[in-house]
Amino acid sequence: MALLTRFSVALLAALVGSQSITFAADQANGALQSQRLRCEYLVEPRGVDRTAPELSWIVTSDQRNQLQSAYRVLVASSPEKLAADEGDLWDTGKVESDATYGVNYAGAKLESHQPCYWKVMAWDRDGKPGPWSEPAEWTVGVLDEQQWQGDWIGYDAHRHLNSDPPSAPLDGAKWVCFPADAEGQAPAETRVFYREWELPAGAEGQDATLVVAADDNATVLLNDVEVAGVTALVHPKTEEVGPYLRSGVNTLRVLTRNGSPGPTGLILKLTVTGADGQQHVLATNDEWLSAKDDAGDWQKQAFDDAPKVKVVGDYGDDPWGKLVIRRDVTAPPSYLRGEFAVKKPVRRATAYLASLGDAKLSLNGKPVNEDYFSSGWTDYRKRVYYRAYDVTDAVEQGDNAWGAVLADGWYSGHVAWGAQRDHYGTKPRFRAMLRVEYEDGSHDTFATDSKWTVTEGPTQIADMLIGEEYDATKEVPGWDKPGAEVASVGSVDVGAEVSPTIEWHPGPPVAEVDEFPAQSASEPVPGVYVYDIGQNLAGVVRLKVRGKKGQRVQLRFAERLNPDGTLYVTNLRLARAVDRYTCKGEGEEIWQPRQTFHGFQYVEVTGLDEQPPLEAVTGVALSSDTPLVNEFDSSDPKLNRLYKNILWTQRSNFIDVPTDCPQRDERLGWTGDAQVYVMTAARITDVQAFFRKWLVDLADAQRKDGQLPCVAPVLKGLDDGGPAWADAGVICPWEVYQAYGDLDLLAQQYPSMVRFVEFCRERSKDGVLPPDNFHAYGDWLSVKADTPKEVIYMAYYARSVDLLRRTAEVLGKTEDAQKYAALFDRIKETFNEEFVTADGAVRGDTQACYVLAIGYGLVDGDRREQAAERLVADIEARGWKLSTGFVGTKDLMLVLSEIGRDDVALRLLHQTEYPGWLFSLAHGATSIWERWDGWTPERGFQDPGMNSFAHYSFGAVYGWMSQHLGGIHAAAPGYAKIVIEPTFDPELEHCRIKYDSIRGTIETEWSGPADARQVRVVIPANTKATVRLPNVAPEEILVDGKPVDATTAKSEGAAFRPAAAEFELGSGEYEITVTGTGG
Repeated sequence: MALLTRFSVALLAALVGSQSITFAADQANGALQSQRLRCEYLVEPRGVDRTAPELSWIVTSDQRNQLQSAYRVLVASSPEKLAADEGDLWDTGKVESDATYGVNYAGAKLESHQPCYWKVMAWDRDGKPGPWSEPAEWTVGVLDEQQWQGDWIGYDAHRHLNSDPPSAPLDGAKWVCFPADAEGQAPAETRVFYREWELPAGAEGQDATLVVAADDNATVLLNDVEVAGVTALVHPKTEEVGPYLRSGVNTLRVLTRNGSPGPTGLILKLTVTGADGQQHVLATNDEWLSAKDDAGDWQKQAFDDAPKVKVVGDYGDDPWGKLVIRRDVTAPPSYLRGEFAVKKPVRRATAYLASLGDAKLSLNGKPVNEDYFSSGWTDYRKRVYYRAYDVTDAVEQGDNAWGAVLADGWYSGHVAWGAQRDHYGTKPRFRAMLRVEYEDGSHDTFATDSKWTVTEGPTQIADMLIGEEYDATKEVPGWDKPGAEVASVGSVDVGAEVSPTIEWHPGPPVAEVDEFPAQSASEPVPGVYVYDIGQNLAGVVRLKVRGKKGQRVQLRFAERLNPDGTLYVTNLRLARAVDRYTCKGEGEEIWQPRQTFHGFQYVEVTGLDEQPPLEAVTGVALSSDTPLVNEFDSSDPKLNRLYKNILWTQRSNFIDVPTDCPQRDERLGWTGDAQVYVMTAARITDVQAFFRKWLVDLADAQRKDGQLPCVAPVLKGLDDGGPAWADAGVICPWEVYQAYGDLDLLAQQYPSMVRFVEFCRERSKDGVLPPDNFHAYGDWLSVKADTPKEVIYMAYYARSVDLLRRTAEVLGKTEDAQKYAALFDRIKETFNEEFVTADGAVRGDTQACYVLAIGYGLVDGDRREQAAERLVADIEARGWKLSTGFVGTKDLMLVLSEIGRDDVALRLLHQTEYPGWLFSLAHGATSIWERWDGWTPERGFQDPGMNSFAHYSFGAVYGWMSQHLGGIHAAAPGYAKIVIEPTFDPELEHCRIKYDSIRGTIETEWSGPADARQVRVVIPANTKATVRLPNVAPEEILVDGKPVDATTAKSEGAAFRPAAAEFELGSGEYEITVTGTGG
């Protein structure tokens, strides 16, 4: 094909005639324009290591009823050849097909490091070609891992700090308790401790350290500011509290809780070093006061008549012993540098970077990877990803230098709860390779090796959970430039402790997706400044300050404020989440962390002499760069805000993996959360490449017996997902296929899906019933509704079997499809025998029980109708409120619509009381809460042990909003066929939803009263839509002011749905008027 194309081009140039000229002239007559070119579903990716990457595009037209009848793809080795219509790598010729995605490259053999330039032409329904698309590019990466050059390098001299945590500096302090708790078994109750302490003038300052431990947990207020929280005896904390001290009287107030009857106590030590070097120490002793927390208002509790504490031991005494500080343990990042010489003029240069940890690479003083956490999070024992970067403009003829700041990242840094670290290894490494191509056609490759040296730099701490500390007084200007006078502190260590496969990162990079300047600031206590950026997000702060040399500015982060305006940080658990910047004292200074992130809306700034202006604080939102594909707007500001909250909660938790929360010491890729939300996620941003990456993580985490984990990448002890969590391995590939028509992904994941279902079969009694013992989370965070775990087991087992059956049918695996269809029938029959009564009552009798039974096709006929009635009756009995947790809420609204009760679904959507989606909005929420009652006026904050304010699971409701308020349904995978069936909400005057599908823009907008409803519909080219308008007669419909050929029909597979007027539309934009009373 390539030879034929070159011949045609030569013939064209020689003869200036031929079919090609006629063909080019015809292009102007074609109605289709090819746009939005993607390779591997990414925009111009670099370093792709696929030999036959998938290409995709969309077609657009200003004409109605347009379809792609054929396409032609050209791939060229240079822009010049592509511009000359010479596809020397691949020329498909005219391919009779409507395919616009899943087109695999099938041209000349690709070579590593090769640039590929391509474009597309599409023929319309009349067989006329449209114009060429704008050109796009992808570059080939390292196709053979053996072609990787260079070594894994790092620096291990400080690694002992991670494995040898220091003892808690509590010598001289006493264990104290409330007097009545000193005898026998102390009850599981809360106590309050109080102490006033006077500091002489000048003693207050930055050098002040608080150390606290408690049996079992404690919250510490210093001068009414929450400065520390302890969640367990084994995790004492140290905090820098200088900014919160003042000369004169200071107050400490500590709330403790004994988790269970038994020994209890508090031990605390505060050490202040004044400007004169003199130390002032306050420690728990018999001078402290204590009281019961009877009123629940411990922050303001009076101690006028309170008794003194009882001393129950010295530090180190039994039963507590000596304690160590694990939370803050971290070695400083390593500063590594190398040099090389380029002797010829450079045509192109590409840097390849892989990290076991997190490396920020620079070249001649210019940043190479401006994305964040470039290699992503994987099971580094199995695979690690590289990214490729165009650095042509950074390479210079002559001497060059490159440098890297290597931090622990997910590889060896703090991940999950309990101050855990070093999950994959203890020695972070990175590997870089720079391929330089010269103007004369030759090339050189430079790579990391033992010649690199180690120096020191300003970043002192960089950890996902601890935060980042940067001392600008230690900057070494030009350290990553050639010829710099940089002091070497040692040689690099060569070689890695793991041997993963090195592959191209298939997902989008983590990037800065938006900025939120501070909107307001307050000073809840003197010298403590709290900034509100207006949006709960995941990211960092760009700080702009002026300070004296050596002045240290501290930033703390929170999602919510306490009633007194101070930060609520108790829910962070063991995530320190503190950034510190030490000024160099040279006018205005700007700093932004690069190797950490936090979940926050509020930023506390301390350490400055006066309050900085609002522009000093800007929130920088980080997220995997999944393009926004959705717009939502309605006449209800609350629903608009709800959508925004859902969007930003997704953004905050899609950081290379779909995590549960971005703020506390967890941030894991929970499988249950992912499967609950994946359909909704695809309705908001383009998550195809994102989930392609994560599903590899999930398959990597699958046990040998077939079970799938709680989290992916998997951590020790979390490999047994249980029902509704492990099933993500089946549900997520299927939902991605439904949204994007991704057959390759479905085929890739199929073996894993089969292994999981067979695991379920093997452990089930008689292949269908739950085993006697199994792990299950249940309907997580439901509201006074305990759904039996065996019901969830059966429902999700059935769901996975049914989806596997459908997958087998799609992939042409007929025998498998028959086998799993029979298994589903057995599960369904057994479910009805064991869990459903004759009158339709499902064991447990909760909303979630009925949602699962109906939604997953486990009840039919009269039982289904009875189950539907029971579901609605329970909602009504609760005052038209839901009771579902993560599992039940996922399908609740969809099932209500399926049974024809959109009216009930709308009542739940608009419910402003607890529990409901709009309840949190009334209390200032800018994101989706983990709990329905994360905060209530009656009792304040929920249990801080699990109280995230950025948890996307309950945000799954937007999938229903898009499908029903917008009426946008995929009638075939990848929106090859579309159904438009809006639910007209009587509470709304108008509603508009725009969705950029894999085939193009689908949009609906409706407004007006029922007897004069206006509906605008946009259908993308290369598709067709069936429009269904419920409770409307065909004669009541006008399309563009004219009657339409419509019929009355039932929604397919929805026996309870009302009859609807139904008609077909091709692509284009239409104005529909409903003149009757039903719409």
